[in-house]
Amino acid sequence: MNQGILALVTSTGCASASALQSLTDAMHIPHLYIQRNGEGSPRTACQFNPSPGGQRYTLAARPPVRLNDVMLTLVDELRWQKFIVFYDIEYDIRGLQGFLDQTSRQGVDVALQRVDRNISKVFTNLFTTMRTEELNRYRDTLRRAILLLSPQGAHTFIQQVGHAPGFFVCLRGEGD
Repeated sequence: MNQGILALVTSTGCASASALQSLTDAMHIPHLYIQRNGEGSPRTACQFNPSPGGQRYTLAARPPVRLNDVMLTLVDELRWQKFIVFYDIEYDIRGLQGFLDQTSRQGVDVALQRVDRNISKVFTNLFTTMRTEELNRYRDTLRRAILLLSPQGAHTFIQQVGHAPGFFVCLRGEGD
């Protein structure tokens, strides 16, 4: 460590990341920037300044890039032809364009549904305002859903769906 900073790994806001990019470019320090918001959801891509001399030392990584491949594999393995993607206010859905293009080419019907912070209210309104046949159709689609929510939002969402009539939730984590 007597050589100083060997590399920098950060996950900050866009303004801080831009300032760190200028610093790391000037000092020739490799900088890996993980683009996430405070709640854990992937954030909108930050715009970086062009580096003088073309030597850029900052690499920005956005988790949704790999997430698209994982979601495509999931859809293929489960043979889903129709499903819904729930995302929260913080999620940048522009990162899903490649995924949506690929599923469209495969003839898969994907619906996007933004979920506001008050998830309980979303479900209360949903189950009280829909007619029975609409609700049954929606319920069938809801059984095939991908959640792109913050950990807290996903937890609340799953609890709400788990308490809805006709649903059960089965989760499996890495350690299971």
